Amino acid sequence: MENVKPSTRRSITFRMTVAVCAFVILSLSLLAVVTLVYFRHELKQTITDQQNTLLTVIAQNIDQKIGAAQRTLVAVSLEITPDIVNDPDAAQQYLDHRPGAKSIFDNGLFLLSRDGRIIAESPYIAGRRGRDISFREFYKKTISTDRPFISAPFISTHTPGTPAVLFTAPVRAKDGTLIAILGGGLNLLQDNFLGELSRTRIAKNGYLYLFAHDRTMIMHPDRSRIMEQAAPPGANRLLDRALNGFEGVEENVTSRGLRALTSFKHLQTTDWIVGANYPLSEAYEPVQRAVKYSIAAILVSVFLTILVICRIMGSYTDTLVLFTRHVKDISSKKGTERLFPLDSRDEIGFLARTFNRMVQDHDAKREELQYISTHDALSGLYNRAYFDEEIKRLSSGRITPISIVMADIDDLKVCNDRYGHSVGDALIKATSEILLESFRSEDAVARIGGDEFAVLLPGVDAEHAKLAMKRVRALAEKYESLVEGIPMSLSLGYATVDNAADLPAAITHADQQMYLNKLARKVEKESELLD
Repeated sequence: MENVKPSTRRSITFRMTVAVCAFVILSLSLLAVVTLVYFRHELKQTITDQQNTLLTVIAQNIDQKIGAAQRTLVAVSLEITPDIVNDPDAAQQYLDHRPGAKSIFDNGLFLLSRDGRIIAESPYIAGRRGRDISFREFYKKTISTDRPFISAPFISTHTPGTPAVLFTAPVRAKDGTLIAILGGGLNLLQDNFLGELSRTRIAKNGYLYLFAHDRTMIMHPDRSRIMEQAAPPGANRLLDRALNGFEGVEENVTSRGLRALTSFKHLQTTDWIVGANYPLSEAYEPVQRAVKYSIAAILVSVFLTILVICRIMGSYTDTLVLFTRHVKDISSKKGTERLFPLDSRDEIGFLARTFNRMVQDHDAKREELQYISTHDALSGLYNRAYFDEEIKRLSSGRITPISIVMADIDDLKVCNDRYGHSVGDALIKATSEILLESFRSEDAVARIGGDEFAVLLPGVDAEHAKLAMKRVRALAEKYESLVEGIPMSLSLGYATVDNAADLPAAITHADQQMYLNKLARKVEKESELLD
């Protein structure tokens, strides 16, 4: 290795030390700003992802519970008979003995007649049977759609002055005619599955709420806001967008002036929307703390950077010189010599490892391209180009004797035409496996045509070539047919030369022998058919 002049090395070290220190001192402030901006962005993204995930889980949970409540109500409605509908006392007894449904619907179970009058309700309230509630939205929607329905919030008369929503399910006779409506109410002031939403907190002061598409507040931590308008048009831009289909998380100012990360998610079972507000003052509190820490870190980093760079720059420049020479001479190196032997954990080490990976990737791709250029894609055997090159190489060499075996799949075209090319391809692959198993690893087994194969056997005489062909036939006879009536049938021919220069002529001779073998097998087959 050439010696590097000390004056030159010191000059490089000095210049790099001054340049790096100046750059560090001048750029650390900018770096701190960029870092804080990036940290704020990443923090916002993390909070956004968490809030979006939380809201998605909550919405799915509400959807599941609404769906379960609807299914429960429908299941109860299926057991109601016309006799129950026509007998208020029987209807009352039936509703009173539905503990599962009553545990869900805490604002009562109701059986309404076809014309919208109360037949029975549980818990029982005296004097309400026969009351006409056909003016209610849930009655009109159930009658008009003939399907289960979930109402908008309304003031309940079952629990006077209480906001509630009502689930309905049509009650049908055996012929499918709607004869009554079963209803189940949810009290929006109770701790049911909707009430759980108001108790959920995001950090300290963040909260969740639920509102309908007409802006009516269904659930809110401030119970006084239930049944009120969530926000008038224009007062909360993100809420307005949510009503037009928006789902996601963005910074927002609520109708009450709260700056927050606001998110919305639409329910699947009804037209309700779940909203969440996470105050920005809480969300970005870690950024404010990070500003103070960053100022202290910058001062310490500048001092340490000057000390560390002065000490390590000399060794860095020496390593860079060695690396430069290695790159310069890499074209003359082979194998592991092409890799730069450095395993340090600093920047130069990272550069060396990256360089080594690039060299390994390059060498691997070169080997892959070499493999592709010499092998047949379908069979995995050597291709015609490789076979021809091997012929040239062996023809000019001194290895003798040399045998060549030619093989051809009988009736491959008939198989392709009758059963499709997938069966024909399977025969080609099976033939390749048979040939590979029948010959030595040093023999060159190649696919030189559509149904034609050739094997070069350097150093193998005629007797051993015949033995190899017997192995081929034995394996072919054991081959299980892919399709009934398509056995493995191979025609074979061989030739052996004692003079390498005669190898091209031997190929022609082996091919002729294979052709004669094919004719003989065809005649033999036709004779068997005539017999």
